Amino acid sequence: MKRRFFRKILPLTLINLNNMITITALIRAKNNSADLEKLNGLFVQLIQETRKEPGCLKYDLHQVTQQPGFFIMMEEWASEAAMEEHNTSPHFKNFLISAEPYFTVPIEEFESTLLT
Repeated sequence: MKRRFFRKILPLTLINLNNMITITALIRAKNNSADLEKLNGLFVQLIQETRKEPGCLKYDLHQVTQQPGFFIMMEEWASEAAMEEHNTSPHFKNFLISAEPYFTVPIEEFESTLLT
């Protein structure tokens, strides 16, 4: 059984769901084991640091089962300000610089709104 990393979640009373930001990022990387191993190490560092951020509600990385090198990052932020703070954080900027050589195309990001 894989060990999950847990983070402190803000109490729901402190979260305004109308201000919550949901981001889905599609990440396509080189599909060879050496590059994927290096990229996975960078992802682990990014996720560990990001989950410590007070406005981070969810920061989960998935790999598409039948497509090695194709990742989906699912993010939820307490507010636009929390997301912007993450985007300007040193650990996020360092990740982008370090991981860029492993990407085959630019990261695609989609902001979405919960309908129901």
